[in-house]
Parts: sequence; C-alpha cells; structure tokens
Amino acid sequence: MSRLGDALVWRLAPGFLGDLARHAVRRYPYVWGDRARLSIAPGAQVNDAMLNCSSGTIVIGRDVVFGHGVSLLTGTHEYHRFGAARKLTVPESGRDIVIGDGAWLASNVTVLGPCRVGEHAVVAAGAVVVHDVPPYTVVAGIPAHPLYELDKP
Repeated sequence: MSRLGDALVWRLAPGFLGDLARHAVRRYPYVWGDRARLSIAPGAQVNDAMLNCSSGTIVIGRDVVFGHGVSLLTGTHEYHRFGAARKLTVPESGRDIVIGDGAWLASNVTVLGPCRVGEHAVVAAGAVVVHDVPPYTVVAGIPAHPLYELDKP
C-alpha cells in the first residue's frame, strides 16, 4: 500500500476495524504483471510480498516462509536505452525466479531474477539476492553471500 493509502486507512478507520483493515491489506502479496506467471505451492506463507512477474515467471515451493516486505523482481528495463524508450522497453521473459521448498526469506529480502533459491535455504533480513543460493545454505548481505551450510535432516 502507498504512503497515501496508509495515511488514509489510519485516518478513516481508527480503532479495531482500522486494525483489521490494515492487517488484511498488508497480509496478502501484491502481484505486478501477469498472474498466470506466478505459482505458489500449498503451505507457502508469502505475507505482504511484492511479486513482479513482468519479465519472467515466479515459482514458490511448498512450505516457503517469507518475512514482511519481501520483493521478488523479474521485471527490468532496457538500461542501454534512454528517455521514454528506457521506461517503456521491458523484456518479456528470461528473468525467472524459483524459491525451493522449505526456504525462508526473512523480512525485507529482495530477489532479482534470474535466480533460484534452493530448498531449505535461509536468506537473512535485508539481503539482496542476485545469484543462485544453493540448497541448505544461509546467505546474508548486499549482495547476498553464503555464510554457512545447514545440516540436512
């Protein structure tokens, strides 16, 4: 929700009903682009994620957990163009994102496609993922880099 939208909800809906409205609005993801390019498996908890499917597909596996404010961004612009052409030229494919089963993306993580976050990987809060994350690996930082591997069950 925009800052203006936030301000309006706070002013127009105080008290319990306002709290309920704010919770409902922020609990569901915002999808930018063709929803047919998005697949969310059963058991995935995506909260208030921003899912941009403009330039590829997004596949979210079973039992994935997102913190608040996660962004999965396939969309990009043709940076070698200028002016209106840069703004209007968006590739239609090639920037797919796959989040493997059981992965955990903590709050405010940004994933830039194309990339894959492996099964049961953990991405620390605020990290920016620009490369593939191996399964059972904890990553952090900007750009995200491996910290250590988790023991497999």
